Amino acid sequence: MSDATLDLRLPRIVHPLDDLPEEKLYHSGLGRMTLTPAVRLSLFALRGYLGLMILLVAWRVIGL
Repeated sequence: MSDATLDLRLPRIVHPLDDLPEEKLYHSGLGRMTLTPAVRLSLFALRGYLGLMILLVAWRVIGL
């Protein structure tokens, strides 16, 4: 196989910091996102966990 048969054209590579920012999807008429019960329960559990961790840190700081 000779070099004459190879296609030496490479795709243009653009670094993400040098690239133009992508257009974000935003529309004021979209409204609120609907959540399934499982997602709603997961977010509620996460909120409770984070609250508990904040209380534990506060208890530890006040206790010292």
